[in-house]
Amino acid sequence: MNDQQVKQLLAAMAAQTAAMNRLAESNEALTAVIYQSTVVEESDAELPQHTYLSGKPRG
Repeated sequence: MNDQQVKQLLAAMAAQTAAMNRLAESNEALTAVIYQSTVVEESDAELPQHTYLSGKPRG
């Protein structure tokens, strides 16, 4: 491999690394959104209603 080919290979590897980093960041963001939406839906539905000892609703 000559110097020109090595430079091209390194540039291609750098571009590929940057693309992989962008993909990882977008996957992380998507995972966070899915987690947040799941937690919000489950926590709203599964939270017990606040009541007094008599059973009357609070608030």
